[in-house]
Amino acid sequence: MALVKPPTAQMERHAYQISHLISAFTVPMMGRLYRQFDGDMVQIIVLGEISLRNVDQFFRKGGADVPEKLLDDAERRGKLMQSCNVLSIAEATGIPRETVRRKVAQLIEKGWLARDERKRLIVKAGSGEKFVKANAKTALEIFELAAKLQELLRQVDTDKD
Repeated sequence: MALVKPPTAQMERHAYQISHLISAFTVPMMGRLYRQFDGDMVQIIVLGEISLRNVDQFFRKGGADVPEKLLDDAERRGKLMQSCNVLSIAEATGIPRETVRRKVAQLIEKGWLARDERKRLIVKAGSGEKFVKANAKTALEIFELAAKLQELLRQVDTDKD
């Protein structure tokens, strides 16, 4: 499905409503993550960036057409997933390297991350399962947000200022 770019004038005209709709989505989502990670937002960012890097290769190389459960296969996951290191995560996020190192150590201790045979970072098998229900809820909220934004930006302005 092709995304239709709304007219800039509509975006500007409804800038506050757009901001409100986006905030009504992002603030509760960030609150849920905040509670899930005991208030450590930096841990969330570090884990998220590592997760993205790990599965990016899988989805770029046709993973969308391959059963995702292969990512949980202990024998195959090292070949399917792209590992990363503290430095690359620090550079990508702008978080100081020493802070990333500490957060990685905490995430390893909590069982979210592991190091592969080359000592690079990889999300542990099964970690994604902890997010399945929350991600399904978030996906539905994104659909609802997109529908509201489309409706707002499709409106024909009858009262020109």
